[in-house]
Amino acid sequence: MSLPDDVISLLRDEAYLDLCRNALKDALERLIEEKQQVTETRPPFGILATKKQRDEFEASMQTVLDTEAAIEGRLTKLEAIENWLKSAIRERLRTYLREASENYRRSGKIAEAIRAWDRLIEHYGEQLLALARNIKNVSASFAGASGGGRSAFGDRAQAFAELRMGADSLDRTALQLESLSRTMAMFAANSAYKDVRLPELPIKGIVNWVDQLALQHDRDALPAAQEMESDARAVVARKLTEYHVNAAAALKDLVTIEDQELESYWEVLRAHALAHYVQERDVDDVLNELNERYVVANIERRQRAIENQADPYGHER
Repeated sequence: MSLPDDVISLLRDEAYLDLCRNALKDALERLIEEKQQVTETRPPFGILATKKQRDEFEASMQTVLDTEAAIEGRLTKLEAIENWLKSAIRERLRTYLREASENYRRSGKIAEAIRAWDRLIEHYGEQLLALARNIKNVSASFAGASGGGRSAFGDRAQAFAELRMGADSLDRTALQLESLSRTMAMFAANSAYKDVRLPELPIKGIVNWVDQLALQHDRDALPAAQEMESDARAVVARKLTEYHVNAAAALKDLVTIEDQELESYWEVLRAHALAHYVQERDVDDVLNELNERYVVANIERRQRAIENQADPYGHER
């Protein structure tokens, strides 16, 4: 896929900035040497020097200082242009790579799976809380195991039915989360993203646990139920922060890898642009042209946006 014309134009402007920077730095280095040479011509015992000697020295030094200030001013202007330009190139290359790079498309699919997982984990937490409440209700039917009266059969059956229904919903959500994790791992396999990971779910396969609990004697079922309730509430008590943090870290890892690929590709494009897209030009001409194109144009766009916000119906006049 060939580079779009607007990307080539941005790279050409960056190449010209690079040439300008090198030219200005070279000029500044020569000026430092010249400044040292002028300093060495300072008349000894200034008050004893002739007026002509003092005037010549001061004029030479002022010329050097003026030239130095002019070069520093150009470098400051260059940095301002470069900030806008590099931001534009980075965003445009990111868009281009999402279309042209298999790795970038893969990254997008991984990110989509991670974000879906991160959203669903909240529902998982809500279902864990419901599970804990249902377990508590079932535990009340095991009161006989701790010396209390045994619950009526109907109440016990109802509590187990609600527990199993909630467990089934939780298991379905857990399967969805694991499916998203597998999808992410499938896209990440054998790529730069292979080490991006999502955490394992702490509680799953609850329907089977409920079925086993129903078969146990009350004295065994009670501690098992209390332990599971405690585990579920512990996960909810942390507000699933750890899982959101893990998802955020995985997304951050993706961005880091993407940025590395972008920077590597950009470096190749930068070298190509310097070799093929530029020719010798006056530094001031280049800086003035690019300043108008990026800095001034961006300021004007922002000003128009502010004016439109202040008067949203102004364009209808």
